[in-house]
Amino acid sequence: MHASDSQEDATAHEYYADNPDFPAKTIVATLFIGAFFGYLNDTLLNVALTPIMKDFGVDKTTVQWLTTGFLLVMGAFTPITAGVIQWFETRKMVLFTQATFLAGSLICAFAPTFGILVVGRMVQAVSAAFFVPLLFNGVLSIFPPNKRGTAMGVITMMFTAAPAMGPTLSGIIIDHTHWRVLFGFTAPFMLAAMVLVGKYLTVNLSNISRPKIDMLSAVLSIAGFGGLVYASSNFAHMPLLEFILLFAASVVLVGWFAHRQFRLATPLLNLRAFEYKQFRYCVVILAGAVFLFLGLELMVPMYTQQVLMLTGTATGLILMPASIAQAVAAPLFGKLLDKKGGRFVVLPATVMLVVSLAVLWLFLRIDTQVVMLTAMFTLLALSVSACVTGETHGLNALPKTLNPHGAAILTTINPIAGAIGAAFFVGATNIGEKLSSADMPQQAMLDGIHLAMGCALVVGVVVVMFALRLKAHQK
Repeated sequence: MHASDSQEDATAHEYYADNPDFPAKTIVATLFIGAFFGYLNDTLLNVALTPIMKDFGVDKTTVQWLTTGFLLVMGAFTPITAGVIQWFETRKMVLFTQATFLAGSLICAFAPTFGILVVGRMVQAVSAAFFVPLLFNGVLSIFPPNKRGTAMGVITMMFTAAPAMGPTLSGIIIDHTHWRVLFGFTAPFMLAAMVLVGKYLTVNLSNISRPKIDMLSAVLSIAGFGGLVYASSNFAHMPLLEFILLFAASVVLVGWFAHRQFRLATPLLNLRAFEYKQFRYCVVILAGAVFLFLGLELMVPMYTQQVLMLTGTATGLILMPASIAQAVAAPLFGKLLDKKGGRFVVLPATVMLVVSLAVLWLFLRIDTQVVMLTAMFTLLALSVSACVTGETHGLNALPKTLNPHGAAILTTINPIAGAIGAAFFVGATNIGEKLSSADMPQQAMLDGIHLAMGCALVVGVVVVMFALRLKAHQK
């Protein structure tokens, strides 16, 4: 079948999945591969930072740029993706994004200096910023609203399971090979995805309207959102005054960016999507869930290694069941959302989220059993996975013209909420540790963790309040 024939057949239906000859699952799978590795890279280097420090002779503050810089660039560039992807054919855009990620991985794998390694990570981050909006727009174009939940459930697995898998996977690779393999092993997967895209993605999944890209908005987006991610990620290391000034300046730039979008005839990111209440509620729920999960994913290893005095391998094994549970449950949550609606899935999930936070708050001790800790964290991960599935409910509330912008908004929220969540848990733990009167370092650390968990409960309650406003089904 020629590309033109495929285009004609597919467009005869309102949604491409309505055409039985359209390879919907294959196309979504190829788009998913890139997005999965993009989010896997959020945490893939967490265990590898120590050997990288030794190889290049850099300190902790410097090596953190490999993770902070990745989040900064990804969070800064995501808002401009809604406009950019409407300039090019989907296949060309996907192939270019995949090739960019592959180039970044190869730069990192063969980097002779630390500076080159950072450059490679920045190249990866730019491609990662485009992967998820492309995947979102693909799903929204291919599947009708009543069938999106299952596909979006798979995406939910990527949002939650991929970052959770990063430390475990990197730990195994580091123990048996070299940190450079972390970048090299992604190449075959990305090459395979490029071949599949070239063969099967014969239709355009976005309208090529070539909207005018307001350069001032792009600058404000990159500076504002990038500043928020940088300030939040380095909260624990920056002087308080410097943090306040940078955070405040970033908020002002983001506010300027938002104000400008409502004044432009063709906004870079159409924030009118927030005029749809169900979408707005889902954005808050998603932000709260990602904030809590990525923050706890950073805090739990601190607890196991500094309070329970467990090894890194043992910590990875504690986190692994949560990753497996999310991978299995996320598509099931998506199917359930298709059948029963957003409220049916998300509201119980937010309640379960608060319950799991309360249990962690009460039962994290110096002598907590590993099995119990694993079970509690897995319950938390499952609840977050179901909460994130609610993004489908929010996107279904938007008209087609706002789909690219809704997808860009959601994917902008993730790295920012995650970075702020990680910074919050580290900062709250440090404050609690300093305020503790305990003699034992382990107990002081535990007091700090309890303070962070108590504050997290407040965030969890807010998430429940917004979930109560969700409707059962989109009309």
